[in-house]
Amino acid sequence: MPERGQRESHSHTEGEVVIFEGTFSWWAAWCMMIWVLCFLASTVLMILSTRGSAFQIISEEISYVKEVRPPYGPEEQPVVDATMREINQMFAYRLPQTALFYSLAGSSLGLFTVSYFSSFVLLEDQGPKRVVDIGFLISKGVNVYMGRTIPVILALLFLGGWYVMGTAGPRAVACFAVGAALNLLSAQVGVSVTVQGQTRLAHALGLELFDALQIGVRTGSIGGLLATSLALGGMAGMWLLIQDTLSLSGFGSGASIVSFAMRVGGGIFSKGADIGADLVSDMEEARFEEDQKLFELQRKMAELEEDRKERAKHGLEGDDEDMMEELRKMEDQMQDIASQLHPIDYFDTVGEAINDVSGTCADLFESMVLILGTCAIIGVKGSPVPHFNAGLPFWIIASGKVGCSLVAYFVHVHERFTARRIRWSLRANLLLVIGLVQLVQVLVSFQEYLAGTISFERFGHFCVISLMGQVIPEVCVLLGEFFTSTDYSPVRSLAMNADLGIVQVVLQGFGQGFFSTGLPAVVIITCVVATWRLEQHYGLALLSASSVSGTGFQGGIASFGAIATNAHKIIHLTTYHPMSRHRANICAALGDTTAHAGNTISAVNAFSAVFNIALTLLAQAYTELDINYMNVTGSILSSYSQAGLVLGVVMTFAFAANTMISCLQTAQAFAKYVAQYEIGKIAQLPFPQSHVRPLKKLASFGTITSMRMTISPIINSLACPMIGGFFLGVKGLLFMISGSNVLVLCLSIFLINSGQSWVAARKFVLFGLLRDKDGNVIGPDSPHYANLGIGETIGGPFEDTTGPAMNNFIKFVAVFAFVTGGPGRLYDELPTNTWPFGFASVVGSLSLVFFSRVGLDLLLKGLGSFLQRRKKMQAYEEGEEPPPEEKDEFEDL
Repeated sequence: MPERGQRESHSHTEGEVVIFEGTFSWWAAWCMMIWVLCFLASTVLMILSTRGSAFQIISEEISYVKEVRPPYGPEEQPVVDATMREINQMFAYRLPQTALFYSLAGSSLGLFTVSYFSSFVLLEDQGPKRVVDIGFLISKGVNVYMGRTIPVILALLFLGGWYVMGTAGPRAVACFAVGAALNLLSAQVGVSVTVQGQTRLAHALGLELFDALQIGVRTGSIGGLLATSLALGGMAGMWLLIQDTLSLSGFGSGASIVSFAMRVGGGIFSKGADIGADLVSDMEEARFEEDQKLFELQRKMAELEEDRKERAKHGLEGDDEDMMEELRKMEDQMQDIASQLHPIDYFDTVGEAINDVSGTCADLFESMVLILGTCAIIGVKGSPVPHFNAGLPFWIIASGKVGCSLVAYFVHVHERFTARRIRWSLRANLLLVIGLVQLVQVLVSFQEYLAGTISFERFGHFCVISLMGQVIPEVCVLLGEFFTSTDYSPVRSLAMNADLGIVQVVLQGFGQGFFSTGLPAVVIITCVVATWRLEQHYGLALLSASSVSGTGFQGGIASFGAIATNAHKIIHLTTYHPMSRHRANICAALGDTTAHAGNTISAVNAFSAVFNIALTLLAQAYTELDINYMNVTGSILSSYSQAGLVLGVVMTFAFAANTMISCLQTAQAFAKYVAQYEIGKIAQLPFPQSHVRPLKKLASFGTITSMRMTISPIINSLACPMIGGFFLGVKGLLFMISGSNVLVLCLSIFLINSGQSWVAARKFVLFGLLRDKDGNVIGPDSPHYANLGIGETIGGPFEDTTGPAMNNFIKFVAVFAFVTGGPGRLYDELPTNTWPFGFASVVGSLSLVFFSRVGLDLLLKGLGSFLQRRKKMQAYEEGEEPPPEEKDEFEDL
């Protein structure tokens, strides 16, 4: 973001208000040209490959299945005169070059759209000074967090790369580096641009709802399209270069580390700051007063607007000047509220950007590369027609990428639309994506049927499976919205019954969360069973690929949720205009729904990805034993399998407890730091300069604390596959992953829905939508609001930290289980020879957890004390008077 002096030099005046103009980005302009060239080049190569004129790439893999060598495969095979593809023997196949070039073209189109949207958003007016000032503070907090987090992630990637190098080899490490770099790039660029877009959205809300929604959705789509485009293009490009599907597992490993740190660390940071502010007693009272004042201003504005309309009906227009004067006074009061807020009160907006934008981008990237990687492995090694079966998932996802890029340009909305109506407009855009994907899938599959490589029965199976895969995520989202949106009865009932006490609020929220978990789980399991009966393992790969085909757009509107929430806060702190506030309320309600949808889709995608990884690990492990993994029955159901199921449950709950405790400890650290060092705004400076330095100090402290708290969950996750593999063998490890995967799906949806229901019910009260039997508005001074505040405090870590983090946990466990158990071959079928390493893993992980919780504290305190003494000594040597005795501000890290 430009400096303040630079911003003020680009402004124009609307009446008496100075509007800061947007900026032109040469980077975005150059990127648009580059991606157009990449799109044209990829399209030309795709067309040439369909005509057989492009260079042909033939690779060799080890087969998982026994198949007749088809006449349309390469004539030269590694095993001379072989008439069959034998299990655990090399075979040659043609890479699905047409599908991969099509994927590169779709990725280029997505990246062009990202560049265009970035240029479009940055050119929009930033808004008046009050809006720009608050956006300036949010961007400062986000920049400090990302600047402190990236070095920590790079250190983790170095350790992870060394780990992958020792187990999977150099080609996997190359994929690891590319996957990590692209995921980190998508998270950094996505959050940086979207932070710029929230002030533009806040300003546009004062103009028209249509314009505001186009800006908001396009801003959110930058993150969603960027992550999925880099994931698709990166996987297609690396497969063309590496020509080894097993090494592509390294791509997912690098992405998993970045995603884990972004999602888990960001969740701990954002909710730790939020709860930490509540733990400071005087700040809790100030927050209540702010909520009450904003509510009263909102009611007063509504009364003034009604009075104006009533006077207009009777032809009385003479008191408009008095009304405008009253509104100006109210706006001054809002400015006072914004300037009097404690710096930590802006961390909810900082956390929204970090957790729901960068975290969502990284999570979508990870899920897509894991699914693409397993689809490539199964399509090549476990299918009779490698070039088609491995290429079809890429056709589906690339077509979804093209559709997501196109529908993000326009959302049908009218000034009279409610949040619910706009949500259905967004859903209509997604239906267009589904239609495009089905059209391409049918054409590609039917062409193979005409060529005689697949039967008509399999063609029909592919159509049914791909359609189910596309519909499943949105069905689960729709079921979740019924229990978490203010448009439906469960949330309204929760708000109405909140006056019955805290117990009522907590138990009803939990009850609705449990009930809302069952229906999506039944839908997912039913589709998985049906898919397995139709096409077995490859069918599940196709199902998972179809489920992520729309995530570019779904991730974009999920990021829109964070942008809309921040714009809502900016609007309610800067303007008196009733229509602006009405539009902000609509966008905030819509944003809550779309952000929740993003979390639900992450849970569904994680389940699909892990299910595929587990089956691929099964195939890899038993293929090395010269056993057809499709015939593994009976003997695998042993005591080790039962122990694996139990271990999966234990490790899952251990991770959940770990993240919740880390969140609470971060909150306590925030509260202690604020109280002990009297962190607050600098009274001598005007707003926002009064908040910049304390906000940066808090952001720096919170980042270091949250990253330290993330170390323990990472150790928990890394230890899980090693303990399972060494103690229980491959059998136990497979059941540990599978059992934990089902538990994580249900637990994640339960936590997300329960937390969101409390948040939505409290906003229902804050927006003045709840009325008693006599029609009187129930506001923040009511017991409803106070009791729901307890539920919101409980549900915050559920919804924003532990719930989404569960998905990253199980993906992290699964991908490293595959890397170590597949290419790494660390685990045997039975743990007869490996159980001693299991004890070493337990002791090592417990030691590292103890160090992260205790030893790291002592190390940081010692380092802080040393730096403080050195500072005093330097001051003494230079003849300055030593500063008074005080502890270093970072001793309590």
